[in-house]
Amino acid sequence: MKNNVKTFKFELFPLDKLMINDTNIYLGKSKKQFIQLLGEPDAAYKNWNGDGKSYYYFNSELMFNCDNDSNIRFIEFNGGYEGEIKPIIYGVSAFEIKMDELYKILEEHNNGRIDAESEESYGFVETSVGIWKDGANDETDYWTTIGIGEKDYYLEIYESRKPENDK
Repeated sequence: MKNNVKTFKFELFPLDKLMINDTNIYLGKSKKQFIQLLGEPDAAYKNWNGDGKSYYYFNSELMFNCDNDSNIRFIEFNGGYEGEIKPIIYGVSAFEIKMDELYKILEEHNNGRIDAESEESYGFVETSVGIWKDGANDETDYWTTIGIGEKDYYLEIYESRKPENDK
């Protein structure tokens, strides 16, 4: 089942879950959810900060980031426009809609703070959705990655970027 990516429909529900076909994989719950559905990962690496591990599937197009207790903190799609996986969020295909259009949709649903690291990286603080564009793909008008995290996933990053008098 793991090698047959084209048979899957991937839909993101911010602050809640990833739905693969009719199976839910919930944020904050055990990694057993995705292993039962997808099998053992193609790769697994300790996170750069030493807190937990990241598990990769489908040539690293899908990543689950887990904490030290093996609970899912963040789910990310890394294939972009050229990848095989086309995740759906808020009814649109995240990698087949123009960058500005997806940004507007995410901004409307976020209804609040946005962490703008650059013009190619945004964290929507209220909905814990992140988008990023790889500089190597400058010729395309599509995001390279999209991910969802548990509640307040981007809050610490956002707070760290604010000037002292705004905190």
